[in-house]
Amino acid sequence: MATNRAPHREPTVVGPRRSILVKTIITGILAFTVMIGVTILIIWLTIKPRKPAYSINNGSIHDYNLSKDNHLNASFNFVLRSFNPSKSMAVYYDKMKITLLFEHETIASGVIDSWHQHKRNRTSFELDLTSHNVKLSGALPRNIEMAKSSNQVVVDVKLKGRIRSKLGIWKSRYYHMTVSCGNVVVEFSNSSNGSRWALCDVDF
Repeated sequence: MATNRAPHREPTVVGPRRSILVKTIITGILAFTVMIGVTILIIWLTIKPRKPAYSINNGSIHDYNLSKDNHLNASFNFVLRSFNPSKSMAVYYDKMKITLLFEHETIASGVIDSWHQHKRNRTSFELDLTSHNVKLSGALPRNIEMAKSSNQVVVDVKLKGRIRSKLGIWKSRYYHMTVSCGNVVVEFSNSSNGSRWALCDVDF
């Protein structure tokens, strides 16, 4: 009796040329990835992004008046200075919101319009923040009156906005920045004391 046998199949063998092609592709991808990483590192080390530096001084208070029902009217003046320490990148600012706080309570606010700062540039802003009929509660009226008796008051100035960097034709995405100027001494208009500087913290 004849016996049926399944046909014999030879195992498939990947040819040497195909194996070399796969290795070449993998090697090329790895080399390209390494090259991109090294390029990014070189650019990063060359540019050396640095935070802008801020300081504030010449704080003064004008037209101060605290009503009997504890509503504050006053004009707060400062000189804000910004320095871009980068040797290669300019900085573009979206508008920045300014908040003036006395004992953690907002008493005035303002805005700096959009602007840009060239590399190694120093820019000054004269800020005029107005308190218009601002209601003071709790111990704030007593404390600000005590400060007036000493011809100076300590406040905090905060700025928030969006910035991006520019190098040649390349621009980064916008990212948020907060500038905090704490314990700023502000002199009343009749004070004879000299101006005082306060350095500000910058966070992204």
